[in-house]
Parts: sequence; C-alpha cells; structure tokens
Amino acid sequence: MVRLGASSMFFHEYALHSVFSGIVASGLDTIEFWLETPSFWTTGRKLKSLEAVTADYPSLVPITVHAPVLDLNPVSVNPEVATVSVETACSAIRIAEHLGAGVVTIHPGRRTAKRPPSRADMDRFAHYMEAVERVSQGLSVAVAVENMEPKVNALLTTPEAVRSVLDEYPNLFFTFDYAHALMSGPSSPDAFLSLCGDRLVNVHASDASGSSMHHPLTLTGGMNELAGLLRRYGYDGPVIFEIEDLGFPEAPGFDEKIAILSREADSFREAWHKQVYLSFLNSRE
Repeated sequence: MVRLGASSMFFHEYALHSVFSGIVASGLDTIEFWLETPSFWTTGRKLKSLEAVTADYPSLVPITVHAPVLDLNPVSVNPEVATVSVETACSAIRIAEHLGAGVVTIHPGRRTAKRPPSRADMDRFAHYMEAVERVSQGLSVAVAVENMEPKVNALLTTPEAVRSVLDEYPNLFFTFDYAHALMSGPSSPDAFLSLCGDRLVNVHASDASGSSMHHPLTLTGGMNELAGLLRRYGYDGPVIFEIEDLGFPEAPGFDEKIAILSREADSFREAWHKQVYLSFLNSRE
C-alpha cells in the first residue's frame, strides 16, 4: 500500500506543530514539507526546530521535502537570480538528507520571458542539473524533478522531455504531478508513467479543470482514475495530496482542512482497494 500524505503548504498559515498535527489528524501517513512553509521559512529557517517537530510526529517519518521555488528560477536570464536559485535547490537537497527524508522534489525552472524555452535556457537548465547531480552523489535521499503544467515558457511539460532528462542524469528521479499532466489531456498521465515510471518516487495528487488546478479529487470523482493508473504501473511510494486552499469558495479553517484531507485519504484508499480486488478477480480468470 502506498503512503498517503499532504503538502505542508495546505496548512501554510499555522505554526509548525499545528501543520504536523493537522496532517496526523487527517489520518495520513506522511507529510511533504515545503521549506517555504511560512512558520519555518520566515522565522529564521531554524533547522533544529524542524528536526524537533518532525521527531514529535514519528508516524509521518520518513517525510518528503519540497525545495523552495517561490521567487526563484534556476533558468533565469538574470545570472544572480539563477545562481541563488541553484544554490537554494542544492541546499534543500542537503537539508532533506539531514532530515532523513525519502524524497526531495525540485522544479526545473522556466524561461524568464513568456516565450518557448530557447537553446540558451536549456544551457542554463543543464548547468542547474549538473549542480544537482553533483550534490546528489552518495546521498540516500532521492532527488526528483517534477513535471510542469503546459505553459508557453515552462520546461519539462511532456513525458518525452522528462524522459530525456532522466536518461541524461542517472542520479535524478521523477515526481509525477497528476494535475499538471491532466492539463495536457486525459491520456497524458498514462503517457508520463509509461515513459518515466521506472524512475517514479513521488506523486502529487490533485485534479485540474479548465485553467485552474490542484482541486480535491473527491470533488470530481477522479480518484479512481489516479489509483487505477498507479496500481497499473506497480507504484508503491508516497502519494501527496497537493491542494490549493484558495480554490475554495471560502477559505477553509483548520478543522475543515483536516476534513478535506480525510475525505481525500478515505477516497484514495477505497479506490486503491477496489483496484486490488479487480486485479485479484482478473488473475482468477
């Protein structure tokens, strides 16, 4: 059975202990801790405080980590922005290793201008990946690059693009964002796992519709599709519910957020067990 978790940013307005306790109260197995969670990122980034709160919630260990991405772009045309972005990603990898995390997710960056990525952008991306490759060597944490939503200036939006990067960098793994993939069409998620499933170590679970994304899958009935897809490819790693709280008509409070995540978890487990049962029936035919 996969381990279900949620992004710490869903509880972004709360103190560290409340973030972790909310995840536990939701009946989840782990947490994906975004280093930019305000109660850590804007209060001195005290690693000892994060270590202490993680130790207080052993049921969530090993956690996964998400590297900082806000205000950062390792492919930026501005060399100072690119440099600090690469350094921040590499620092996040070291922090994840120190915390004993199973996975740390990084973003590929994007072209600064809202135009298709150029050769120069891809050269900067290669420099970034080479830095990530160097810092990843010999570590136990899996460093995973995430597929992005299909925007004009985005990198790694197709299965072929992700596969190409995985082939070039042997220490790199894959974080599959289901909602990002859905934005390219209903067949896109299957294509991602078909091409890149051998390096899959983390899944971001949410739904997408129209021009918006990261909605609860229970609202659209999409949980069966995701569970079936992961089951079909034999995935057994973390599944992280990555939900945007601004997507609700009214901002959910703490208890409501727990209820939302509990429904997601119950729905996924039901869908997963259904897939197991169907596999059992098929094996008897």
